[in-house]
Amino acid sequence: MPRPPAPVEGEKSTRERILDVALELFTHAGYEAVSLREIAQRMNFTKAALYYHFSSKDDILLALHLRLHDLGRAGYEDLEADLTDPDRWPAAFDLIVSTILAHRTLILFHLRNHSALERLAPHHDNGDHADLQERLRLILADEAVPIEVRVRLTCALGAIAGGFLFGAEVFAGIGDDDLGRMVRAAVGDLVAAPGRATGGPPAGGE
Repeated sequence: MPRPPAPVEGEKSTRERILDVALELFTHAGYEAVSLREIAQRMNFTKAALYYHFSSKDDILLALHLRLHDLGRAGYEDLEADLTDPDRWPAAFDLIVSTILAHRTLILFHLRNHSALERLAPHHDNGDHADLQERLRLILADEAVPIEVRVRLTCALGAIAGGFLFGAEVFAGIGDDDLGRMVRAAVGDLVAAPGRATGGPPAGGE
């Protein structure tokens, strides 16, 4: 089969468009309920053309699983660059929130297809997820950084995880702008100067 033409600059490749369609179908119908034929039909080409890019449905599942790894890197480089300077935190957290907002469907896909991913991922994981966890652990364990700073950083990351991961299903009906605003407000309160929250008076003051 001849190689498909390269995408025009700025356009998604056929492979990425296949993943976008599969992501939508797997999220709403479930991985087990979706066939390769259905994905091919949504792309308006044959199963044979689909096999040019992915040898199986599991390969598509794995590619979508690895997309989530890339999200975890957003903002961490800034946090690692100068953890002791809280002035850098807002921009890093804002990048993390913006990146997650742009990929909320990917998070729902992982939550709703947990069993299929558990079956597949342990045999194909490239170690990136473990590496990211270790990098974060080293940041939070760095005793050269004041403990209060590390605790506030941990709580802020927890607020992001709570709003977008633990609350993904519950908050699925909330628009991106509204959810992003509320999560950013919660994070802002946690990373504000010690003893006060954003928009409020100093603790114990008037």
